[in-house]
Amino acid sequence: MTIQDLFKAFTDLDFQSNRLMRAKEMDIENLRQFDLRSEEVRQQILRLDLSEAVNKEMNELGRIDLSFMPPWGFGRKILNVLALGLHKKKYIKNRRQDYFLRSVHQRRQLFQHAENELKQS
Repeated sequence: MTIQDLFKAFTDLDFQSNRLMRAKEMDIENLRQFDLRSEEVRQQILRLDLSEAVNKEMNELGRIDLSFMPPWGFGRKILNVLALGLHKKKYIKNRRQDYFLRSVHQRRQLFQHAENELKQS
């Protein structure tokens, strides 16, 4: 991947992250494509060895867990029984949405930082 391809990938990831963050509900297929593309770019950034801080953050960055399910404790189970099952559905949907939004936002910020480092080099 050339430097220009990498800048195009940054633009593509920025566009995809904007689209995902504005959506009312996460589309798993779009999220999967974003995850695959971000993993390709992450590997390329690690090969370039931009700076120690960027490399450390990129190494800590994992893949997005597309099958994420929030923890479901005893108190939540009781609340779910009292709410006749409505609480679980809403809770899981909101927590999954929060997790996916946080993951996309974190990657977006990290790739913007890497892009700025690359421009300065």
